[in-house]
Amino acid sequence: MGNRDFIVGGVVQDDDYFFHQAYVGEMWDLLKKNNIILLSPRRTGKTSLMYRLIAEPQHNYKVVHFNVETLSSASDFFIHLLNTLYELHPEYWQKLSKSWNFLKNLVAKVEEVGVMSCKVKLRQNANWEKDWEKLSEELMKKIALLDDKLLFIIDEFPDMLSKMLQKDKEEAATFLHHFRKIRLDLKSTNIRWLVSGSVNIRGVLDEASLINTINDFQTEFLPNIKKKEADDFICSMLNARRVEFNQAILQTIYDLLGEPMPYFVQLFTQEIYRYWRREKGNISEIDTNEVIEIFNKSLLGEVAHDKLQHYHSRIKLYYPEQLQSIAYEILDVLAKSNSGVSEKQLYSQYLQYQQDKGNYSQQNTANKIEMQRSFNALMLRLDSDFYTYKNEDNIYDFKTHLIKLWWNKNWTQL
Repeated sequence: MGNRDFIVGGVVQDDDYFFHQAYVGEMWDLLKKNNIILLSPRRTGKTSLMYRLIAEPQHNYKVVHFNVETLSSASDFFIHLLNTLYELHPEYWQKLSKSWNFLKNLVAKVEEVGVMSCKVKLRQNANWEKDWEKLSEELMKKIALLDDKLLFIIDEFPDMLSKMLQKDKEEAATFLHHFRKIRLDLKSTNIRWLVSGSVNIRGVLDEASLINTINDFQTEFLPNIKKKEADDFICSMLNARRVEFNQAILQTIYDLLGEPMPYFVQLFTQEIYRYWRREKGNISEIDTNEVIEIFNKSLLGEVAHDKLQHYHSRIKLYYPEQLQSIAYEILDVLAKSNSGVSEKQLYSQYLQYQQDKGNYSQQNTANKIEMQRSFNALMLRLDSDFYTYKNEDNIYDFKTHLIKLWWNKNWTQL
């Protein structure tokens, strides 16, 4: 444990993996019978968990992991899948080629030019834009006939869907229905799918009336790390580096961060260690005052700014244009509050916004019903996208205290 390194921003692997360890086995148990959608915001350890599944495969699965964030078409998706299968499991590719003429004709060409040009040869070997449905169906049928078990892990799937919907909604709908058909094929019992994203896929598809295309998935949310888990990590990292600290800082760290996210726990702990290295000649231990100073200068300063900026920017990227301004306004109101805002008060703010835009009239009963429905849909989306939560007293607030403080500092005054 003392040899564990700080991994701030990169994928945490091997002995450095600390959080969600018990969940790895749980995921494998779920995958025995289910295809899974795994949702969590960025910086919570989702990709590190996936790499743990790759490093520790169970039930004889071959794992094929690929990121589709930059893709925007069905043909690109299946080309990328085949290319990754070749890169990660070339021996399986050879086995598959013996039963599928499409690959058999391709193997010699790929071996001549190497893995870097495999994707190019795949494109040249067929008209994927026209025939992607037929080719992908053939591929899955051939995989189903083999004894090997495959787990396809697709990272940032909602990002790809969002791009597809913007580019060609008809093709996106065709892809989603086709992908569902592939998953539900009773002969494909040796194939499992784990798709993940840091944008809520349900919100993206609900806007396009395509939510039914993913109703066969089991939806999982990456569990929050517990305070004790965060405390154990902080203590192990600081003790291994002989940092003297008052135990009271653990509660202060928790209070400042709110719900602990692995990336920010790592970053905060690293900044505490760096502060100790600079100042240990002047102080006997790190106390709560130093921790607050480090938090304000580092996590609310430039050190974490680019990572936190994602939470502001992604509304413009993934929310319909008509929802962007009101989503920002709701979040601004919450950021300025001391301890959250009642649902009733937020709804009044929402109605005032819509009235100012000319979208709401108090005299129109049908309009009132529509306003309530649209408000509920917006708040559900903000909840699902990990911005907000509502407690049992119907009080809304930011889900994470760090993001609330950062938002208030950087955006509510604009």
